[in-house]
Amino acid sequence: MPLKKNIRYSLFALAMFLCVAEGTFAQDPIQWKAILTDTTHLKRTIGHTYRAFPVPAIGAGLFRSDTLLAARLEGLHKWPNGNLINEHNYFHLGGNSMGITSYIAGRLVEAGKLTWNTSFFDVFPALKKRAHPSYPNFTLADLLSHRAQVAELARPADFQSIPPFKGNALQKRAKFAVWLLSKPPLDSGIHYSNGGYALAAFMMEYATGKSFPELLNQYIKKGLGLSYAIGWPNRISPAQPWGHWKTDAKSAFFSPVPPSTTYQLPIWLASAGDISMPLWDYTLFLKHQLRGLKGKNSDMSKKTYEFIHFGRETFGMGWLNRRDPATRISTHDGSAGNFYCHVSLFPDIDLGVVVLTNAEGKSATQAVAFVRESLLNKLFQYDMPEMPKPTFPGEHPFFEVHEKYHPHH
Repeated sequence: MPLKKNIRYSLFALAMFLCVAEGTFAQDPIQWKAILTDTTHLKRTIGHTYRAFPVPAIGAGLFRSDTLLAARLEGLHKWPNGNLINEHNYFHLGGNSMGITSYIAGRLVEAGKLTWNTSFFDVFPALKKRAHPSYPNFTLADLLSHRAQVAELARPADFQSIPPFKGNALQKRAKFAVWLLSKPPLDSGIHYSNGGYALAAFMMEYATGKSFPELLNQYIKKGLGLSYAIGWPNRISPAQPWGHWKTDAKSAFFSPVPPSTTYQLPIWLASAGDISMPLWDYTLFLKHQLRGLKGKNSDMSKKTYEFIHFGRETFGMGWLNRRDPATRISTHDGSAGNFYCHVSLFPDIDLGVVVLTNAEGKSATQAVAFVRESLLNKLFQYDMPEMPKPTFPGEHPFFEVHEKYHPHH
């Protein structure tokens, strides 16, 4: 399965959010707390989702910069007879890993290790001689905002064309960079590029003398106190959530993807789309982003957070954005093929939402959209979305397992 082109999902999600939010920003945000902490509504929304869509598990969080307003995670770690999901379970973030990579880049910029305008070929002059001669002198910001004209690497054929590289992780990344840059550049403009994020991580590694996993450990685990992993969660342990995809287009049900699957992302693409986190930890990371956009963090200036999210029109550093006189939205969707995650941040009204599931496909994205719409409509006092008809026969197995282990919950 390919690493998805998340830009098309995010543009769709952004448009939906703007439709929901239009005309609501005069409402006092303080009044939202009672609405959002109504976990009965969140629980009911999740329950309705299970009765309509065959997703194994789904979770959602609503937060402000200083407060986790509401969060809930329910379902099964593996379809159809897995264990109940819990707060320690990891979910794969897919392309939403880019927001984490851009945060680390911002830390390095403020530490003076790089600048947003640092040229890739100034860092690696030897690669300039081996790159296709038509490449522009692209910068770190160009790579992180998908403007470096680097190959997208989004289709199965793209991955199959990558030759095997020998050596340690750094040597493999260098050889990958040579291979990637030997190809002709894309047209100017925005091209959602997983390859570009691999090159950005290469710059970050060279500037610090640390591998990308070491940078994650320094800035995410130690710096923010958050748990994360690289790769599919069930590679950590089979008890962690399994990803799911459709092996039969005609089937209403998802198939679990075993940890032994040959579909693994190479280590040099971890910066683009191979980070996993528990819902709670990821929500705290996103809450930290809101705090930074409000100027409440000490790790980076408000100016740097603003540049990450809104420094380039349409696509910032790993975040899609929309500028409007009344509101700004920073959003992104992520999937590497068997998990799905949506995030939107509303910094001007100090609100964020995240919805994720351990499946990918039409009914998974519909389930995420239903939860998102239900929560936001409740928030903005809009009519609730119409309850969709079930897309599969019978009762969701979650309810049977839930009653078996938690009959009085």
